[in-house]
Amino acid sequence: MQAIVFDKSALPTEVLQLREVDRPRPAAGEVLVKMLSAPINPGDFLFIQSLYPDPKKPSLPGQIAGNSGAGVVVEKGPGASLAIGTLVDIYYYNTWAAYVAVPEEWVTPLPGDYPREKAGQLMTLITGWDLVEASKARPGDWIVITAGNSSNAVMATQMAIRKGIRVISIVRKMPAGLDLRALGAEAVIDLSVTGDAVSSRIREITGGKGVSAVIEAVGGPLLTELVHSAGFGAKVIMYGGLSDQPFQLHNGDIYLKGISIESYIYRYFFRSPVPEEQETIRRVIDLSSDPSFIMPVSGRYGLDAFKTAVHNSFYSTPGSTVGKTVFSMG
Repeated sequence: MQAIVFDKSALPTEVLQLREVDRPRPAAGEVLVKMLSAPINPGDFLFIQSLYPDPKKPSLPGQIAGNSGAGVVVEKGPGASLAIGTLVDIYYYNTWAAYVAVPEEWVTPLPGDYPREKAGQLMTLITGWDLVEASKARPGDWIVITAGNSSNAVMATQMAIRKGIRVISIVRKMPAGLDLRALGAEAVIDLSVTGDAVSSRIREITGGKGVSAVIEAVGGPLLTELVHSAGFGAKVIMYGGLSDQPFQLHNGDIYLKGISIESYIYRYFFRSPVPEEQETIRRVIDLSSDPSFIMPVSGRYGLDAFKTAVHNSFYSTPGSTVGKTVFSMG
């Protein structure tokens, strides 16, 4: 079968190769999944460069790339219970391949009619849900979401407005082909127009109240401005750092306003889902099943076009594309 493989950790554009490898056989407790789609995520590049902490390190040489995707169960090992033909989401290793053998606890069964490209990006959908939940925002509250046209931000925006939360989306430049207001953002701040006058713009939008939460993936001077524009008791949830500049705050900016700053990392980064979380996963799946819930895709490629797909994704300027680049295998 075809797979995208690397033998050493370095820049993905330097080490990835398309190879014919043996089709895996599912061991006890595993299912064999015929892959249908797999997104290219920033985390995939970190994995290829071995920048994640243990135990999420590549097994070299011969590591198959890709850490998420969707497919159909075609075989199961001893003790596995999923039925043949089940559509599943995968958050595991080796997904940039025609087939992958996965421990059953790392796959999530999906409705058979669930859209394939949404199926392959359940991680992004759950991230959007989690970021909004972590904000503790209530209906009627204002929140601000940075990197507004990124996939995680687009998911969080749509999750938030379905909870009655009012969203200010901040973008480096207004994206082409994506109307954030149509997705529910009440206001969009275009930094290419506004410049660094972010605090005053937010005060204007919120009637002087400020925001109750900041869902933040940029950092740098923008984060400083956002903390200054936050209301009392606001929460700042960091899940990325697109700016190469540090942010600067005084202790008084935090404790005198009761602001809390916390980080977010994907809930299944180190562990598989537990039974108590199945209801939440079902809610995310049901919510995103609606055709009005948009999940943009910036490009679709076969595995044999991996060089173009990886180059376009790895070297894209933040904010220049809308949606994930996706490998489509079926």
